[in-house]
Amino acid sequence: MTLVQREKVIKDGLGDREGVVRAAASKLIMKWFDFSLAEAPNEQVGTWLGDDGGIMRALIRFLELFDVIGGEQIALDALNAIFVIKPDYLDAFTFTGEKFRLIDCCHVHSA
Repeated sequence: MTLVQREKVIKDGLGDREGVVRAAASKLIMKWFDFSLAEAPNEQVGTWLGDDGGIMRALIRFLELFDVIGGEQIALDALNAIFVIKPDYLDAFTFTGEKFRLIDCCHVHSA
């Protein structure tokens, strides 16, 4: 699928008024993430506090499927769908100190 097609699936699927369609879109998004997780490199490029053994790398690969600069809401909706289905993934991430400040600064500059 192209970037435009993926984003349309998320926007239309998660925004549909029918719960069945929203659930199907969420499952498809989760499959995309599972595919990213399976493709995440196994070698350790480096470790950090909160290293999860691959989920963060898969998350980065997953986000590469979307326009996170110009259309960040679509990517946020996709992430939300993942975290609703797999809430334990939220526990895999630890943002402390400098990393959190960098994320916060990036968010402020992109807003």
